[in-house]
Amino acid sequence: EKRGVRFNLDFPDVTRRIERPSLVRKPLEPLLGGAVERAQKEVSLTVARDCIVVRDDGVALAPAKVAELSEGFENVKVRSRVGFGTEIKIFF
Repeated sequence: EKRGVRFNLDFPDVTRRIERPSLVRKPLEPLLGGAVERAQKEVSLTVARDCIVVRDDGVALAPAKVAELSEGFENVKVRSRVGFGTEIKIFF
């Protein structure tokens, strides 16, 4: 637990069956935990039509760290930009 970090959840009505839940479950826990650690004030988790999106407002990551976060996960895309923090998409 990191004090002072707000956690926002956005689950619009996009009910769908995930054929291989382990594809989502396996990367979600460590990547979400990392987002909480990096966050300055806020982390958001959104369930979109084809993915789960985790965003934090932390300092932008170096390209090598961005590559490391998605390493080993075929369905993960990571983007990090100065002033915007890091966005992680875990595709279903």
